[in-house]
Amino acid sequence: MHPIAFQYGSFVVHWYGIFVACGFLAGIWMTAWRARQQNIPTELIFDLSLYLLIFGMLGGKLFYIIAYWQDFQRNFSREGFNALRSGFVFYGGFICAVVVTIWYARRHGIQHWRMADLFTPALPLGHAFGRLGCFAEGCCYGEPTALSWAVHYPASHPTYPHGAHPTQLYEAAANLAFCAALSWFYPRRKFDGQVFWIYAILYAVMRFSIEFIRGDNPRHWPGHLTNSQVTAMLWLVAAAIFLWRLRRTRAAQ
Repeated sequence: MHPIAFQYGSFVVHWYGIFVACGFLAGIWMTAWRARQQNIPTELIFDLSLYLLIFGMLGGKLFYIIAYWQDFQRNFSREGFNALRSGFVFYGGFICAVVVTIWYARRHGIQHWRMADLFTPALPLGHAFGRLGCFAEGCCYGEPTALSWAVHYPASHPTYPHGAHPTQLYEAAANLAFCAALSWFYPRRKFDGQVFWIYAILYAVMRFSIEFIRGDNPRHWPGHLTNSQVTAMLWLVAAAIFLWRLRRTRAAQ
């Protein structure tokens, strides 16, 4: 666990921020490249990307505060507004990003599912970079394990002295695989929205599965499920319904 990349006096740069920035830039580059192939102005991609960054971060932070209210209250009482520097829920950022994409696409006269498909292969790419940042930060860790590839954190970490599943790396690898698969599938899609909702299904299944070996999330739900697992199940059902409806609409046309 090496959260700090470099420090100059009181100025500290964390690896997490570096990885997130790299993921964001890589995602913009991939989407702009694909937009040029589709004759979509790249200015729209850069403009929307800024909105997605802002509202995605706000949504992820807001959902974290709601889902982990007691933890946030405890941290806020100790650290004040510095408590806002940590904690992020992916699904919160994801949902806000979807809403912003729909609004932006309609505002500029572009079919919103077409725009969502355009951005989708870049989502898991950026997320993979983010999980590498989580690995460096020591958050989003796994349960204790005796496997040979277990990660051993320092004494200040909650998993010490046991080894833990490197769930951050598991998820990063899965996201890279999703990026490759969706990039291959994008030119073969049958209707607008298909790429996006397939990604939603893939991510929901992966996240539901990997949560069983996450060691940092409370299990308040029946069956010892986490908030993310319940959200993943709801998202999976919604994705299946939208795919079915979009395919029916396409067939009718």
